[in-house]
Amino acid sequence: MTLAMALGMTACGNAIPDMAAADMQAVSEYAAITLIQYDTGHRSRLVDLELVAQEEARRQAEAEAQRREEEAAQEGAGMRPAENTPVIGADGRPESEPISMEEALNLPEGVTVTYVDMAVCDSYPQGDETFFAMTAGDGNRFLVLKYELYNGSGQEQYIDILSQGAVFNVTANGSFTRRALTTMLMDDLTSYRGTVAAGGTVEGVLVVEAESSVADSVASLSLNLKNDSKTFTAQYF
Repeated sequence: MTLAMALGMTACGNAIPDMAAADMQAVSEYAAITLIQYDTGHRSRLVDLELVAQEEARRQAEAEAQRREEEAAQEGAGMRPAENTPVIGADGRPESEPISMEEALNLPEGVTVTYVDMAVCDSYPQGDETFFAMTAGDGNRFLVLKYELYNGSGQEQYIDILSQGAVFNVTANGSFTRRALTTMLMDDLTSYRGTVAAGGTVEGVLVVEAESSVADSVASLSLNLKNDSKTFTAQYF
């Protein structure tokens, strides 16, 4: 109907002048746009800004939901702590912070323990005046690690390592590991219990039995001490 009116209006008045093809195309496009604007049944082909906003909000919501799911999965799997976040152990200290042998053995303040030397022998202790001595089995020898307990606290100190149940593991050449023997030796460090005078020094040893092939060619030596939740490690050579 609208189209008929438009054509009827062109019939009134002067005749339509001759126009170039480009001008005729422009007039045709203008007429088409005008008809579309007044056609209530026509749906605009222009992008609806409200629909665009709704679609963008939907995409953002999906991205946020996916991010939360990924974070929950990572937390459930157990992520590594940040490098600058210390892991606290049962004793309240950062696990990465090493402790001393004195701390591992709960020695009194001012008492120190120092590694001195290592000896290789077939029996220990050596000599005819010993109260108790051990002899290595056939094809074996003893690695004897020597220590000194020094009391620099200014007063006598009672030291009890025996009741703590500490475990001393000695490793030779990087791969041979044995637990130090608990013996009846008077200077056995694993079972030491006694009083050290102020300024006094007491000798202690850790004894490990090893094959002769290992004992006679020790190129490296280390200690791993565990006492409850405390761990001490030392590389001697």
